[in-house]
Amino acid sequence: MPDVGPLSTYYWRTISTMDFEIGWTMGLTHVISALGLITSIALIFLALLIIRARPKAAENRFMCVLLLAESWRVLAQWYNLFPLGPEFIPIIQYYRVGWYFCGILCIMLYISTISFYPTKRTRFMSKDAIKNNLWWALPVISAILLGMMISGNGGLQNTIGGTMHVDCSQPMVFDSDGNSPATLTYSVGMPETTGVCNQDLSPYVYFVPEAGSGLSTLLLLTPILSATIAMFMMRSAWKLSKEEGREDDANEARSLFIGFAGKVTIKGMAVISIIATTVMFGRFNLADMTTIEDIDQLVIYFYCLYAFLFSILLTGMFEGIMFTYAILKNDILGIDEKLRKAFSTTIFAGIGGIILIAATETMESFIPGGGLVGGLIIGAPLIVLRKPIFSVINNFSTMLMPEAFTKSELSYIEAYEIAMEDRIITEEERKFLKLQAKTLGLDQERIDYIESWYNSNLENEEE
Repeated sequence: MPDVGPLSTYYWRTISTMDFEIGWTMGLTHVISALGLITSIALIFLALLIIRARPKAAENRFMCVLLLAESWRVLAQWYNLFPLGPEFIPIIQYYRVGWYFCGILCIMLYISTISFYPTKRTRFMSKDAIKNNLWWALPVISAILLGMMISGNGGLQNTIGGTMHVDCSQPMVFDSDGNSPATLTYSVGMPETTGVCNQDLSPYVYFVPEAGSGLSTLLLLTPILSATIAMFMMRSAWKLSKEEGREDDANEARSLFIGFAGKVTIKGMAVISIIATTVMFGRFNLADMTTIEDIDQLVIYFYCLYAFLFSILLTGMFEGIMFTYAILKNDILGIDEKLRKAFSTTIFAGIGGIILIAATETMESFIPGGGLVGGLIIGAPLIVLRKPIFSVINNFSTMLMPEAFTKSELSYIEAYEIAMEDRIITEEERKFLKLQAKTLGLDQERIDYIESWYNSNLENEEE
């Protein structure tokens, strides 16, 4: 492992010295890498929840595969989380093969959700022979397609591109401007380029993936297209299920529609920024950034790059929460409440973090060393006003994911409703409710929540 000093000092130095004006964004890369790892673990956890709820159900298997594929994709910058050496290049290349595989797989999975929530014109997709085998057939097809692409392009390098290791941790001789050539290591077949280390910022190391063939562009645009198609299909399935009186199916299709709509909106804007950058400066290749001398051009590159990376994390988590809610809201006790809390916390932390970074960078550009002031100006109000902010976010979460109860919970609500006809719970009625809860397998925390929810709705109706 390259010597960059103690890790805690290294991370603090890269994060505290971030400066978009000179293209120094290693700290933000570390933040995204860490968030990617956390998001991936969360998606794997949600996937396991789904498959454990109904391991033999085709729908659960399908959604489990989808979330596992997304969990691999959000790890896009894992290799920059730690100061790794060039010996990790082959491992990163293998990871990138998996990333492209998951990209192809997700394209087909998005559209194939119609098998479980068909429209009038796609009812043939709901046949058991099709939907029961999608969870394993689509990964096999994806692997075959990727293999054909690699073979047709003449190898891995020409298909997914290479990976370059930039090392600024070695002993270096700096010129009068404080610059020195970086030590670059390439994957097999990758064309050589140049890189520069800065004396004030060293030591540091990072990896840069290279864009390969048209597959990179294909996987940039096609997932948005397939998610858009799936979004409109889910909208149609939602309306059809509602018209036919299938409320559970309608609610599930609605949740999937919201998940896809969020993905299309957020990631779509990030992809548009990448396309705009490509139009302005030519092919968007991260390996080219080491040779860019125009600082203004480099800043635009970085803004577009990090917007895209953040969109992968945000949409992956949003999609995972909405899809898990759709599948498990009637199967696992209190899952809707837990997902709403997770969503609210993610939104608060995400928006707060972005605003904090923006304020820090803005103040830094006006006042040298003023980043801390900008952080305090934004951070203090966020802490003081966190409760009202959380209240607003929670209301939004409830709108996206309405209260949902399992069959056991609905049975308890019916019993509680009968007991509350006179608005008073007698001692005998409480004993009956406790017995009912024990029979249904409900714990006291969940009972308190259900009764509080019912009483709140009752008060609203009376008003």
